Amino acid sequence: MTLKPVYYLYGTDDYLADARLAEIRKEALSGPFASMNFHAFEGKGLDAGDVISAASTFPAFSERRLVLVKGAESIKAAEEKRLVSYVRDPSPFTCLVFISNAAKLEKGSELVKALEEKGFLKACNRLSDPELLRWIRDEAARQGKTITAEATRRLLDTAGNRLRDLKGELDKIVLFIGEKPGIDEKDIEESGLECREETVFGLSDAIGRKDLTEAMRAYRRLSDEEPVKVLGAVARQMRTLLRVKALLRKGTQTSRIASAAGLYPRYAEDYVRRSRLFNEAELKAAVLRLLAADTDLKSGRAPSATVLPRLIMELCGAGNR
Repeated sequence: MTLKPVYYLYGTDDYLADARLAEIRKEALSGPFASMNFHAFEGKGLDAGDVISAASTFPAFSERRLVLVKGAESIKAAEEKRLVSYVRDPSPFTCLVFISNAAKLEKGSELVKALEEKGFLKACNRLSDPELLRWIRDEAARQGKTITAEATRRLLDTAGNRLRDLKGELDKIVLFIGEKPGIDEKDIEESGLECREETVFGLSDAIGRKDLTEAMRAYRRLSDEEPVKVLGAVARQMRTLLRVKALLRKGTQTSRIASAAGLYPRYAEDYVRRSRLFNEAELKAAVLRLLAADTDLKSGRAPSATVLPRLIMELCGAGNR
């Protein structure tokens, strides 16, 4: 791997960004003096002069220094301008890495223009379903396992579209099957994922019925899961229900819903039934609320323990169908 002097990793999938950073760090830092040659900064309240000073300092007893700036989306415009000159003429013995949670970058920014001109930008946005299915197959192969097409689709339907969640669940399944060379749909069901999925289905059902008591009961059964994971699972279901709703409105036959919506056939009827608990306006509003809640969780704007309960109350108290 040939390291660039600067990387700006941005996007909505933190796993992709972390994986890329791990590759960079492995290549940039080595030996007993690695800790002496690593500096980390936060974008919020960043003084660009401190970053430039660290990046311009010769590494100690090593060939390279690694300087990391997390939360780069929070860097103030004035500080960004100060970084432009460094990006245009970076130190050859330092690898400066910015990480931003922003899905898109401000094209009018001088810093973004400089990064783009130098080829230092790298998008780490969430993968599409076909890309995720391919990633699951490749990751299973990397761990020495094969996985059937049915199991691959079921894992995606169950774990959601966050790579970190998919990786975690796939790791558990690999441990669960032991020496067995391949993963099939039965392994997905027996590993315990089905129980969580059914609980999320129950939560979606209760929200559709505006049954706050049952929705909170289902949420409590998911209390051991990370809030962002539960949120992602509910969001995925809502988006799928919206797709199914649109297909039904267009007159798509129920028998063709599975292939048209990218669903595992066995569960297509469940999605059709659940879609009838909502109208399209409610589903669109729910997706927007889920997006706002996701931002609240990741930015820390609201306590994580309150985000999901508040969201459930909002969804159950939404307008009449």
